[in-house]
Amino acid sequence: MKKIKTKSLLTFLACGLLLLTGCSKSSNKSANTSSIKKAASSLSSSNLVKKSSDENKLTLANFNKIKVVEKTGSTPAEVITLFGRNADSLSKATVKKLKATIYTWEGIKGGTNGSNIAVEFANGVAIAKQITGLKVNRAKKITQADYKSLTKNMTQAQVEQKLGKPNGYSVSNYGKTNAVLWLYTSDIKSDTSTSIYVTFQNGKLVAKNANF
Repeated sequence: MKKIKTKSLLTFLACGLLLLTGCSKSSNKSANTSSIKKAASSLSSSNLVKKSSDENKLTLANFNKIKVVEKTGSTPAEVITLFGRNADSLSKATVKKLKATIYTWEGIKGGTNGSNIAVEFANGVAIAKQITGLKVNRAKKITQADYKSLTKNMTQAQVEQKLGKPNGYSVSNYGKTNAVLWLYTSDIKSDTSTSIYVTFQNGKLVAKNANF
C-alpha cells in the first residue's frame, strides 16, 4: 500500500463552492480556470485501473452507502468491509489544522481508465468522499448553451435533466464545508473545455465552473 502526501478533498470541494473560500468568481476567467485545474488534479488518477470482476465492489451504489458526517461518519474499517479489500494507497492531508488520511481504491467496476474512489477520514470517521471515472450514456453532447442555462438555486434534478448524469461526485461534511460537487468529463461539445463542475449546497446549485 502506497503512502503519499496530497491536498485534502475538503480543499477542492471548498474551491468548488467559491463562496466559502473565495477561490474564484464567475466573472474572473483566470481564477475560474485555476479552480478547474485544482479540482481536476483532485478528481483524477494516474494509476492504472485494476481488472474488473464480478467480485469488484467498487460501485456507485456502494459509494453512496458511505456516511459522510462530522463525528458520526463511516469508519475506515466499515468502508474497507463495504469494498471487500484494503485501499490501494493512503495519503496524508491537512486543512485548517485538521489532520486527515485519504484512502484511495482504484478501478471502479465498469469505470473508465483511471477511475477511483477516495474517502477522507479525520478523527476516525469519513468527512469527504469522491468517485470518478463513471461511464455515462448521454442522449446528446453537452453544449455551451446547456452550461449557460444552469442558474443559481437549480435543484440537482434540474441540472441532471439539462446535462445528464455526471462522471464523478464529491461529497463533504465538515464544519462549514457541506457540499456536493458534480464533475462532467464526457461528451462535452467544445474545442477547449474538457470538464464542467457544478457545486450544490442543500441540494441547490451555488456555483459552476468550465472554460468554454
